[in-house]
Amino acid sequence: MTGDEDFMDKFGYEILLDTGIFWASRLQWNENKKQYHINEVIGPDEYKEHINNDAFTNYTAYWCMENAIHYYHLLKEDKPVIFSTLNTLLNLDTEIKELEKKLPLIYLPQPNENNIIPQDDTYLSLQDIDLTKYKNQEHVGSIFLDYNLSQVNKMQVSKQASIVMLMYLLEHKFSPEVKMANFLYYESRTLHDSSLSLSTHAVLANDLDNSALSYHLYRQAATIDLGLNMKSSDHGIHSASLGGIWQIIVNGFGGIRMVGGKLRIEPKLPKEITQIEYPLLWRGNVLKLVVNHQSTVVHNYGPDNITFLHLNKKYQVNSNTEVTID
Repeated sequence: MTGDEDFMDKFGYEILLDTGIFWASRLQWNENKKQYHINEVIGPDEYKEHINNDAFTNYTAYWCMENAIHYYHLLKEDKPVIFSTLNTLLNLDTEIKELEKKLPLIYLPQPNENNIIPQDDTYLSLQDIDLTKYKNQEHVGSIFLDYNLSQVNKMQVSKQASIVMLMYLLEHKFSPEVKMANFLYYESRTLHDSSLSLSTHAVLANDLDNSALSYHLYRQAATIDLGLNMKSSDHGIHSASLGGIWQIIVNGFGGIRMVGGKLRIEPKLPKEITQIEYPLLWRGNVLKLVVNHQSTVVHNYGPDNITFLHLNKKYQVNSNTEVTID
């Protein structure tokens, strides 16, 4: 998004490489299945503790290791001085060989016959209860009026986005059918007891053309500190959730994504919203987007010509000009 190569040279490559090395050290070999597992974790869903093979964790650990391998080879070829420094610091030649051996053997939970990816090793076998009462709750955490955390840990109930977050962040790894099946399955079992959950579900719902649900979740997120009966902000506002609201508007309704290092713009406005306008800084260039139900206008106020994708078609907006997509 930034094109800040100076940051990458000084700090970023080291972070990416060392993160991959860490996750390789966290893998545990399962002799029976001849796979590497990641055991005893708490994934994004904080209602599931001490679990094995949390799907979000396994997939993102794989992604971190994959990145480390990629940037190892890139630096070795393109930036030998930086590579030499990091090789001495992190013992890269040895560590990356280990990563390359382990990567193909990491267990990545796959969709079952119903296209559902198990959130962890046991989630799909847990008790499945009627959550209607808690889905319609006025205050977060109402399930704990009836159950304790140990009991909730044994139910198919989630606090916040986990598999849905995975589908959002690594969207290119899953088909539309798998995304839809998992969204429907897990959203119905998610209580959104975390303020961070609503935004992720709203963005993915919008991606999947469920604009009514997306807008409903957006309204819930937008009023989390402002609603008439909210108690959740007694100890302070949800500042991270404010970022989530921005993501619903810009990444969801505004359709902004970076996929494979490329800018993608595919807006989808719900009927309740007539128009949105938002700025975006893309690799040092200030863009302004105006989106309504008839068109999307991309203004480029920066010094560089910018390319972006829309419905798999490439567009270019030159410096100090604009492009309209009808």
